Order: sequence, then C-alpha cells, then structure tokens
Amino acid sequence: MKQRHMCTLMLFVIGASALLAQPMRMTADERAVILKERLTLTDDQTKKVTAILKESEKKRDAIRDEFSGDRETMREKMMSLMNDTDKKIDALLTNEQKKKYEELKKERRQQMGGRRQRRD
Repeated sequence: MKQRHMCTLMLFVIGASALLAQPMRMTADERAVILKERLTLTDDQTKKVTAILKESEKKRDAIRDEFSGDRETMREKMMSLMNDTDKKIDALLTNEQKKKYEELKKERRQQMGGRRQRRD
C-alpha cells in the first residue's frame, strides 16, 4: 500500500513540475480582468479592452502560424502588434489610468527581458 501511495505521489510531483516549467499564456478575457483591476476600468472600458485584446490574440496566432520558421520577422511583427494594441487601449483610458498603464508596460518589458536572459 505504501508503494502505491509513493508512486501516486511521484507521478503527481512529476506532472506538477512539468506544468510549472511551461509558462501559461493568459487569454484575452483573463488579461482584461487584470487590467480592469489594476487600472480601475469601467465596465464599458473593460468590454472595449476585451475586444481589442481578442483581436490582438487572433492576429498574434496568425503571425505565429505564418512566420513560425522566421523568428526575427515574427518578433518584429509581434512587437508591432503589441505596440498597436497598447495604443488602442491607451486611447480608451483617462490620464490617471494612462499613468498606471505605463507602469504596467514597464513591468511587462522587465519580465520580457528576464525571459530573454533565461533563454540565452
């Protein structure tokens, strides 16, 4: 019986570590919820931000499919898409929300830089 429990525990640990090793992408809806909380968006702003993020998500997937073999072009297209998405969201925000959004973008850039360093 003890061996059975140990095997189950080992399988759980291996499975959990595999899940934790792979970063999970947030959906557009999840990202919108975070922005709503962090920027104190109104319901109307949240709906518009969600639509922008869903559109961006579709375009991101298309870029990934089209340029999967060309990492440099894919990176350029992704950065352009990210900038366009940020501009669309920024246009919906009040001055106070724009300040908070700038802080969030700085955090995002730092996180992206950290991921790049880990890959190298």
